Amino acid sequence: MNKADLLRVTRKAKSSHIRWRAYAQALVAGLDVPVDNAPVSHLSCGFGKWYYGEGARHLGHLDVYRNIETPHEILHDIYGCIHALIDDGKTEAATPMLEQLIGVSRTLLDAIQLLDREVMAMPDRHFPDHAAIHAGHMAEIPAGSSGFRALQAKAR
Repeated sequence: MNKADLLRVTRKAKSSHIRWRAYAQALVAGLDVPVDNAPVSHLSCGFGKWYYGEGARHLGHLDVYRNIETPHEILHDIYGCIHALIDDGKTEAATPMLEQLIGVSRTLLDAIQLLDREVMAMPDRHFPDHAAIHAGHMAEIPAGSSGFRALQAKAR
């Protein structure tokens, strides 16, 4: 996966979280929201599936990535309480908790933004596709040429 692809899937995961939060807010507002649209478990939401799947495979070695887990878990803990209150017909009691959820969501979004910035700042050589692309270009350029040496230096 190259840098552009990784940024694209990270931003898609971020959008998934924003959508999830909108469903959580709709639930508190009294709208009927299917449980699949706003799962209670942090492992079942779209963002969680990305975080523990593709995100972990490609970014799990980064501290900034690992720092996302705690706010994501807290967010779902709060949502679990909100969901239980609403199931018990205590929507008014859930409303103040929604403010907490939104605050933690902002923290999560800030952490995702930091991850995005770190990925953008990473040199291309950290991405496997980069090496394959440059190896293919270098094979087409005569080894003694200045273009070969320039590409070779750039790939390092």
